Amino acid sequence: MIWLFVACSGPDSAGGPAVAEPTGGCGTPEGVITLTTRDGVTLEGDFRPAATCGAGAVLLLHMIPPSNDRTNWPRSFQNALVEAGFAVLALDRRGAGGSAGTAEDAYLGPLGKFDAQAGALFLRDEGYGPLTLLGASNGTTTVVDYAGWARGEGSPVPVALGFLTGGTYTENQTAMSRVPDVPSVFTYSTAERAWSEEQRGLSRADWTFLEYPDGDHGTRMFDAVPSFQEDLVGFVTTAATGN
Repeated sequence: MIWLFVACSGPDSAGGPAVAEPTGGCGTPEGVITLTTRDGVTLEGDFRPAATCGAGAVLLLHMIPPSNDRTNWPRSFQNALVEAGFAVLALDRRGAGGSAGTAEDAYLGPLGKFDAQAGALFLRDEGYGPLTLLGASNGTTTVVDYAGWARGEGSPVPVALGFLTGGTYTENQTAMSRVPDVPSVFTYSTAERAWSEEQRGLSRADWTFLEYPDGDHGTRMFDAVPSFQEDLVGFVTTAATGN
């Protein structure tokens, strides 16, 4: 069971962002939330609700901790997802940003998938529906670890996946062959195309490959390629809704 611990709603004592109190039933407002994983690690994230209860949800997993955190994901991108009808949770993985825990555990060994599970269960308990996971760089490791494990745990199974510059690190624990056959997008620069292109060999008809000759690594692609945000929102919308 994932327990939720939060401060009272409103600005914190240091004048920081408002803290959203999880209520369930699509009642939690926009703000910072705190989750606790099944192994007792406290995580922090930015939550943005959808306009419609029961809408799809997107869980964002940043690049390698501790040098990266949830601020990797541009606010404009999160706003675009909300405008497209999704609830959005940008989570600090363990060892990064406002989250506790050891950074290496996020991507080496069996514990990192519990971060994604905490976020997925929060979104489900809030009343949101189809779940999309987007991972950037080393965050793709948690994407595959969770996606290949969730069904057997009774946890939300993603309906779509995104790999922003995957690499051999993506498969530290879980081979791509174990990932559910759901629509997935692979985005990468030409300079870092090798691993993503190798995934074509799995012959998944519902996988999309987006190569950018002048691109950059992971979420740095948002700054490098002006069209990237639109491309990614378009994939999520089509994959999660079929439209």
